[in-house]
Amino acid sequence: MKKGRRIDERFRIMLESMPLICNLWSREGRVFDCNEAALKLFDIPDKETYLERFLELAPAIQPDGTSTADIAVEMLDKVFTEGSCTFQYLAQKFDGTPIPQEVVLSRVLYEGEYIAVGYGRDLREQRKMEAEIERMARQQAEAESRAKSAFLAIMSHEIRTPINAIIGMTRIGKTTGDNERKDYALDKIEGASEHLLGIINDILDMSKIEANKLEISPTDFIFEKMLERVANVIEHRVEEKRQKLTIHVGDSVPKCLYGDDQRLAQVITNLLGNATKFTPESGSIHLEARLLEKNNDVCILQFTIKDTGIGIKTEHQAKLFDNFHQAESSTTRRYGGTGLGLSISKSIIEMMGGSIWVESNHGEGSTFTFTVKMMQSAVDASDIVRLQADDGKLSVEGWFKGRRILLVEDVEINQEVVKLLLEPTLVTIDCARNGAEAASMFSQSPAQYDLILMDVQMPEMDGYEATRYIRAFDAPSAKTVPIIAMTANVFREDVEKCLDAGMNDHVGKPLDVNEFYDTLRKYLIDPPPSTSGDR
Repeated sequence: MKKGRRIDERFRIMLESMPLICNLWSREGRVFDCNEAALKLFDIPDKETYLERFLELAPAIQPDGTSTADIAVEMLDKVFTEGSCTFQYLAQKFDGTPIPQEVVLSRVLYEGEYIAVGYGRDLREQRKMEAEIERMARQQAEAESRAKSAFLAIMSHEIRTPINAIIGMTRIGKTTGDNERKDYALDKIEGASEHLLGIINDILDMSKIEANKLEISPTDFIFEKMLERVANVIEHRVEEKRQKLTIHVGDSVPKCLYGDDQRLAQVITNLLGNATKFTPESGSIHLEARLLEKNNDVCILQFTIKDTGIGIKTEHQAKLFDNFHQAESSTTRRYGGTGLGLSISKSIIEMMGGSIWVESNHGEGSTFTFTVKMMQSAVDASDIVRLQADDGKLSVEGWFKGRRILLVEDVEINQEVVKLLLEPTLVTIDCARNGAEAASMFSQSPAQYDLILMDVQMPEMDGYEATRYIRAFDAPSAKTVPIIAMTANVFREDVEKCLDAGMNDHVGKPLDVNEFYDTLRKYLIDPPPSTSGDR
């Protein structure tokens, strides 16, 4: 387009109606017209000044070191060859005030010639928003980092406290000749060990939640039996503080349900544990369970745990269920705890299709309420009782007499624990210190073993490799001997890895005694139809 030539009125009206700035470029790279929005953006009073000094409306060199002139040449070449292009660059007013822009160039045929129409968008507000979002994200990351640092400090204290008790009471027990004092020390060691295990389980659960690995494992269960187990766990804490615990179950709650009773019990135990912790001596705690709604066999249950404790300030209630947070730092110092229980409980409840909330006034107690969805069980209560273990009430005397197992475990104290646990069963135990030794012992006499307890992490040959070796051995019993993983690797993927290697089952360390006996009984007293590693 020739110098000095102006566009017609219709084109002018179109340009001026645009809220964005608009420049018209000739094929030779000259800006020959603009709209009023461009003049306003750069605070230029007249179009002639704008067009004559256009090259001053951008620095010669962009912040990334590229030449502004080179960018313009490249973009114009692209728009006239390809039809359109988009780019961002830093513009500026005559006084040097920076104006970041995004420009969309389009090729247009006008009066027999191609021109480029460039629409520019001021990015200053967007950049402010991006900077604000980045600032907020940085603040959040810093807050989370501080919270995690505080959490690690709490963890250090919470873990060291029971370990200190275990070490101290062990020394007392070893040096005293008084049996009563020894029993006292052993009781304290047991309590501290259970507390330490609870902390570890909380950490593992939180790790599973953050990795989306926490799972719900539904089964048929008797509702009131589950509550009885919870009450038994919490009973000694209530008695120590001379508190009053009452439990009420609504008449409409089904006797038998299908759901994850272990996780439900974990939530209720946590909430009752908090209630006892934050309720003074002689205070009261009330648990109520009722059927909120039932649609066919789908039941919505509501649980309410009310206490007469210290209560929670309104400003602290919002973050009660956050990861790595407690209501106040003074709470940790005075009452202890990891601050993970409520967060874990919230995740479990949400996985069960429910929600949790709290109502509280400082100094007037708290009421925690949550809902979960479960199915009414189609199994009769008497059948559930027969299917469930007896919770260790039966004597294990002589259970496995005449049976022989191979214990594969590289840590001597762990070997000793298993031997002591199984001593009353009269089972014969051979020990191997690693997978290679176990493979050798099995290959020498493959038919003599009724079951193999297999650790996973061991020197020379791990449990996976040893299992694959045994399964591949040329002997009939190699395919049928039950192999039970006995390991501290307890995540779902760890269990899957054990089964994929050819193992039949899995028990976690530290051993749950009832689960351990029940698993062995399943394979040694009443073995399943097929005990191979096939799934």
